[in-house]
Amino acid sequence: MRIEDFAPIFEQRKRLLPKAADLSFYNWETQLSTSNSTPHYQVIADSAQGLLFKNKRDRKVVNVNPETDPGDNTTRIEIETKEYTQVVLYDHSTRRRL
Repeated sequence: MRIEDFAPIFEQRKRLLPKAADLSFYNWETQLSTSNSTPHYQVIADSAQGLLFKNKRDRKVVNVNPETDPGDNTTRIEIETKEYTQVVLYDHSTRRRL
């Protein structure tokens, strides 16, 4: 997603689909799961809490479990749409020190 051109997606000429190169990806057909840390996030698989993403800048954890709080400085936004089965955005804000 680091180099994804979002213009065709916003113009509805292209669908946004998960990829094996994303932070986390699960293929329901092959039952293959992958996770990829990035320069901004570390992927953590925790047996008790599930899938977590730790921001490398502020070291805060984003919890993507819909039944729990997403974490400090993070907002979980569900979007209803006819184009996709499920859309959930996680907005994580970091403070920039001056």
